[in-house]
Amino acid sequence: MLVNETLEEYVKDVSSSKPAPGGGSVSALVASLGVALSSMVYNLTIGRKFYDEYDSDIKDEIESGLKICERLISELMPLVDEDKNAYEDVIKAIKMPKNTDEEKALRSQKLDEAYFKAINVPLKLARLLSEGFAPTLLIAQYGNPNAISDAAVGALLLFAGLQSAAINVRVNAKFLKDKSLADSAIEECESLIKKYEPIKDEILNTSIKNL
Repeated sequence: MLVNETLEEYVKDVSSSKPAPGGGSVSALVASLGVALSSMVYNLTIGRKFYDEYDSDIKDEIESGLKICERLISELMPLVDEDKNAYEDVIKAIKMPKNTDEEKALRSQKLDEAYFKAINVPLKLARLLSEGFAPTLLIAQYGNPNAISDAAVGALLLFAGLQSAAINVRVNAKFLKDKSLADSAIEECESLIKKYEPIKDEILNTSIKNL
């Protein structure tokens, strides 16, 4: 599994002539790191002297935000491998025999199933990332002043992951037979980008003010 490789091994895999892991897998890793940075700021905030001065409602929000980040990391990391596996399924389907009508029909079916999986990995990534902006904004507002810049970097990585997911959805969508499903997936990603770009900017502005 890619997630069990060393960082050096993973980078070498990406930089090699192999087509996978590629942009989708890297997007999932970048997204995981973005949320991890937010989680780090939470952990550098909870229990500190200034944190004790917050009222109970803010403390509850902060503790809830950390739990969201921890859950997101656990759900994002598997996508590093899932994207690679989805690509390999597409390649397997492409290589299926097509000498007879039956073989062609089976190949077409398996190929459509593979592209359906391939579009769902980045779509899942986009949906998960949409959950990461609120807790990142929260910790940019109330987090340890010495680590606010990390929340800003986390927000940039979240948004980069969201944009990357949208690209990978669009790439795979054009091969789906169900064009309404393909269009719906593309529209959903575009909607998420429009919705969360202002929040990303708010996080950056908040972080800069608190530096």
